Amino acid sequence: MAESGILVAPKFYYFKSLSEVEEFIQLHDKDEIVVLDTLHIQLQELIKCRHPERRLSQELLSEMAEQHLSGTHPASYGVWVYYPWNKHLVHVLPESEFIEVRTNRNQYKITPEEQQEIGQKKVGIIGLSVGQSVALTMAMERSFGELRLADFDTLDLSNLNRLRGSVMQLGLPKVEICAHEILELDPFLKVIVYTEGIHEQNIDSFFTLGGKLDLLIEECDGLDIKILARHKARAYEVPVLMETSDRGLLDIERFDLHPELPLLHGLIGDLDPQKLKGLSMEDKIEFLLPMVGLNALSERMKASMIEVQNSICSWPQLASSVTMGGGVAAEMSRKILLNQSTVSGRYYIDLDELVPEPIIQTTAQPMVEVTSPMSRVQVIELVQTAKLIPSKDILNEVHKAQIIEAAIAAPSGGNTQPWHLVFDGGNLLLIHELYYSQSFLDFNNLGSYLAFGAMIENISVASSHLGYHLKYRYFPNPSDPRIVAVCSFEPKSAEPNELLMKALYKRMTNRRIGNRVELEESLKRTLEALSESNKPARLHLVTDPKKMAELAEILSTAEMLLLLHPQGHHDIFNKELRFSEKEVLETRDGLDVATLNMSKAEILALKIASSRKAIEWVERIGGGEAFKKNTKKAIAASGGLGIVSMPFYSEESYCSAGEFVQKIWHAVTLAGYSFQPVTQFTYLLAREIHGNGEGYPEKYRKKMREMDSQFRGVLPETMGRELVFVFRIAKETDMEIRALRRFKEHMLISVS
Repeated sequence: MAESGILVAPKFYYFKSLSEVEEFIQLHDKDEIVVLDTLHIQLQELIKCRHPERRLSQELLSEMAEQHLSGTHPASYGVWVYYPWNKHLVHVLPESEFIEVRTNRNQYKITPEEQQEIGQKKVGIIGLSVGQSVALTMAMERSFGELRLADFDTLDLSNLNRLRGSVMQLGLPKVEICAHEILELDPFLKVIVYTEGIHEQNIDSFFTLGGKLDLLIEECDGLDIKILARHKARAYEVPVLMETSDRGLLDIERFDLHPELPLLHGLIGDLDPQKLKGLSMEDKIEFLLPMVGLNALSERMKASMIEVQNSICSWPQLASSVTMGGGVAAEMSRKILLNQSTVSGRYYIDLDELVPEPIIQTTAQPMVEVTSPMSRVQVIELVQTAKLIPSKDILNEVHKAQIIEAAIAAPSGGNTQPWHLVFDGGNLLLIHELYYSQSFLDFNNLGSYLAFGAMIENISVASSHLGYHLKYRYFPNPSDPRIVAVCSFEPKSAEPNELLMKALYKRMTNRRIGNRVELEESLKRTLEALSESNKPARLHLVTDPKKMAELAEILSTAEMLLLLHPQGHHDIFNKELRFSEKEVLETRDGLDVATLNMSKAEILALKIASSRKAIEWVERIGGGEAFKKNTKKAIAASGGLGIVSMPFYSEESYCSAGEFVQKIWHAVTLAGYSFQPVTQFTYLLAREIHGNGEGYPEKYRKKMREMDSQFRGVLPETMGRELVFVFRIAKETDMEIRALRRFKEHMLISVS
């Protein structure tokens, strides 16, 4: 049978004499019962309230109080209220006089007529965190006649940072604690509790039993109940209030005036609560965050949300915010119940905005050096200034187009595609476009140079397939390193390599995470042979789970540090990530979040992390572990980690390493495995070692040196070598969405 609510009330006694009072005390164990009889003081206060124009002496007050009794013995005047839950027997004025005195200080912010009207209203409150503060404030003002409280939870010690209660009440139902406090404040109020909380079986009773609610105050945590309650409120035409206690958000839905209003102002659509059944909390966050207003959250709340289930257990709430929210909600409730307000919408009572502090710039400004890409004229001028020796132009237009297609299929860090390609006098020049690649991570353009090496490998594969031998030279113009490579072509007799061409276009970054599958021995042998034949580059393959876990800690920490760093954070969220299909199609570069193997909830969390102020707070509290989880999980699910090293540091060695990485990538693809770069660490380390930690605070420098030592400890064979690139290999299905490339005509420039 559906729970219909339980009336909580003290017991009322109308004794005719003092002896009856004493008899009651004897029957209820006089050693335990507490008797409080302050009737005489209450009578005097009643007299004062009725004669505000007079200054009454204590003697006159006592005399007038006796006259008011008209010979009635004080013990038989008024009501004796017994509270069985704490064994207190309290003597109070008769109900009408009690209310008259208790609400006297409300006048004339609340007129007597308004007090009379609002005292007939029925209010329901679901959820007793903010809800408790609202209930108690409304009870103090006597802004209802009947209150229905619903919450299934009991009081925990951690609740006492914001809920009124005591350690003696731990483990007790929140509804009972709240109901008892209200009734100890005013025994004549009607309080009904729903100790099971609200569910499908009792929600109609909550709204209608004993008369329809005049107002619903919804403060529960459960998304399904939030939605169900609003569906019912709209059906019964009951207004709804919600206060979130973050930035003083007050949400008002006037279904009584406009029953056609969309739920929650259309923020989540007309969501059917049935669709929420069985969803995990992570899946529900997709709806919950838009509901509370993701972009409107305070920066500390955003930071706290990042840390939930990492350094803290749950979303934070403070007594100050809850108390303020309770007051705001209680005042708005009174306006609605008295027909003094008709508005719907969302409103903020944010002290940071109302009482703003002077703005002090605490973060580094983004270091932007190149403000626009080179024009066609500038690219041609760059080529002509280099005065490179022309080569015989033996490529026909079809083969040129095929080679260019292969070249631009090369990978680049963050899918920046930092290049222009120029045919000039039989040469193909690869031009570095700094506008696209400039970032904190791309120290000294090392990531870009590695991408150009991968492009050279693609050009070599395509050239060989078409019957040409590729000749190339890196940095042919020492005075301007923007010309990264010059390529020329000679006839070559060779069989077309369909498999390698297939790998060239099938190759992709695959971020899917499944179950760990051991690498096949055939792939290990292939990779070992590649390492032997591509010296001085070297591949260090790690397949031991313990070592992989140690490296995962280092690699994921580097990713976290990059995101926490002001410039790194700026680059990720202002240059690299694309959150919408519109952004993806407009730019055709960067990382489409749809390729990141993230749930909708994780993408929402990523949007939270886009707030620089929130990240500053995360760093200040020593947080950020949440940013490491995905990488550690991905590496744990991998068959192996690959680390590419070179014997020395130079720009050209990074280009050569890029060729090697691309050969590995093709081999892994042909073997039916997935490949994902996990290489932020190597570029951040290069900045520390070769750039003297430029742009790092001292704590970053110390951490990078420490991580370098730890990395070499796991892989001592890399001692003395330049760590260039790190990737993971796994057995995953292909991604459905591939990163786009800018159109060929935007990259290819002809001098003639």
